[in-house]
Amino acid sequence: MEILMKQEEVLIGIAERKATVHPLEPASLRFSLLQHDGPAFDLVLSNLLEEFPFLWNGREELTDFELEQFDRLFGWFVVQFVEFIDDSEKPEAELAKLLAVAATLDFKDQLWGEVYKVAPTISERLLSTLANLMRERHVNSEEILARAHLNADQIKLVVANVTSKNWKSLEWVLDHFWMDYRSPIKLQASAALYRYDRSLLQSLIENEHDLFEVASFVRHAPIEWSLRFALESKNWTLKFWAFHNSVRHAAHDAAFYAGEWETLLSEASRNPNEWSRWLAVLNESPARYPQIQDALGNSLSRASGKALDEYVNSISISALDSDRESVIIALATFRQKADLRERQRLWRTAFNKWEKWDFGCAEGSESLFRVVSSSLDFFVIGYLTECLDAGGRDELIAQLKVRSASIERTWHSDITVAMTERFKVISTYRVLAHAEAVSAGELDWLRAPSLVKPPWEDGSFYRSLRYDDYLSKPTFLD
Repeated sequence: MEILMKQEEVLIGIAERKATVHPLEPASLRFSLLQHDGPAFDLVLSNLLEEFPFLWNGREELTDFELEQFDRLFGWFVVQFVEFIDDSEKPEAELAKLLAVAATLDFKDQLWGEVYKVAPTISERLLSTLANLMRERHVNSEEILARAHLNADQIKLVVANVTSKNWKSLEWVLDHFWMDYRSPIKLQASAALYRYDRSLLQSLIENEHDLFEVASFVRHAPIEWSLRFALESKNWTLKFWAFHNSVRHAAHDAAFYAGEWETLLSEASRNPNEWSRWLAVLNESPARYPQIQDALGNSLSRASGKALDEYVNSISISALDSDRESVIIALATFRQKADLRERQRLWRTAFNKWEKWDFGCAEGSESLFRVVSSSLDFFVIGYLTECLDAGGRDELIAQLKVRSASIERTWHSDITVAMTERFKVISTYRVLAHAEAVSAGELDWLRAPSLVKPPWEDGSFYRSLRYDDYLSKPTFLD
């Protein structure tokens, strides 16, 4: 008995096999469908599975007999679709039933490619009915929020974030309500239009700004489609969520879309309002998006000075090591591709932000009890190596030496003041020493700075007792 893998092979070449079989009409679908919402798909699916159990999407293998039945169902579907004529007042309802069958037969957008091989043209009336079905299936955002277990203030906040396009605050909303705007039938309608009249499908989406409706298209459509539309579109809501969905998809798949990402990021960098929205999402936790960092570095290398400033401002200084590693990828590409003038602009902006940060003491905490690193360390090293010469770095080191000596000469009412100043000096020297090694060709710029003992630290146990946190190991001990 020949066995065939359904998910991988059953739709491959089915257009050619259609000519060798007789169409098979499902007996379970001989009913009138007056609605075409979620229940329509569920009803068609349950009836088809009862009649043809092998259509269950968890089924991996088909017997020869089951494969023949699948081919005959495909043949019946193609005839019904291409010759679709419904003179009733609601032709969309009957078409919805047919598209529910398509959703059951389809796998990874293979179905419509095979249908198109059999019938490369369809009637204008059918195209119009497909478009009307999509219009009537428009997501009702107010109803979705009304059904949600949210109080009035929470709904008000979501609406405000949608209005202001606060994408950072809306990621969880789209995930949470996915089942409320999911529509397998609508997916099949858009898939058919994509094959038969792409411009008509694009016109339905281009002027759409309802967040849930845009998300419905983006999450239903294959990544390649939505990205292609996003590249051709002037609709920024579509652009961002098509980009975002493709990035999330790539995190779980081998498919990368570096060229498309770079183009969309470059477009966004030229639009200040959009750029800040995009960066708020991408730089909240760069470790979530390592796959885009090379494309981001390329787009930064051609970005304006203001766009570079916004990029720096969007980065959280206190970041996890995994976030730092992702930022490194973007910086490596940026440093390789950008001109010196643009690089210096980015480094100076980052260095100024780093200085104002003051190792977290400017953000509310007045004490420091350890050596501190940040997500801007590599930017700072860029500044120290490409904006300062050896004399400039020597001057900074001399200033640190003076500050360290001042700790010894000054009376401190609280030892934490002296400890804090010492760790600020050591943390600063850490990146300076790394920059010196990079300039001398001894270390890679993007290698994490190591803890280096400044020449004024004697490494004695006595000094550790005076200035180290008694719960920690000595910072330096020879």
